[in-house]
Amino acid sequence: MIFERQIKGIIAICVALAVVPFTIFSSGSKINYRIPEFADQLPGKIAVEVVENDKNSGIYFVTPKTSTNQLLKSMGIKEQASSDFQLNNGMKISISSALDNSIITASGIESVKRLALGMKLDINRATEDDLLLVSGIGEATAKKILDMRGKLGKFKNMEQLTEIAGIKEKKLAKLCKYLYVENSTK
Repeated sequence: MIFERQIKGIIAICVALAVVPFTIFSSGSKINYRIPEFADQLPGKIAVEVVENDKNSGIYFVTPKTSTNQLLKSMGIKEQASSDFQLNNGMKISISSALDNSIITASGIESVKRLALGMKLDINRATEDDLLLVSGIGEATAKKILDMRGKLGKFKNMEQLTEIAGIKEKKLAKLCKYLYVENSTK
């Protein structure tokens, strides 16, 4: 048996569920939310990590052909690279300020972050720990890959992985989502 108070409670909940979304929707145009600059991971953008004085400053998404100094200036960082260079996808820019001098160095984003961003790892540079991060690669397979790379000097293409016991076409297709062979013509 439903009591009158219970019916009034159910009606109040239904009204609240109908009014709250309408209120949020109608006031949405009055909210001035802006996505921060360099926060959009869109097609055609490259990912660059900037670390300032060993403090992780973040990962930024910029258009290709952006230079180091352009990025630093637009971020409001006063330090400028003595030799300005074009940024590449997966690059890590480290800024170390000591007294009056700033040292800006470039390296690669760590493998864990690359995979989290949906970026592939170069199989010719990957360590055993890097390979273990990849879905479908265990310790035995990682060692086999590193042994084969040692024998070959470097992989010329991903299809060479099928020469390893346990890696067939189906598994290779899964690994290609996470690994690649960088062209040596750069």
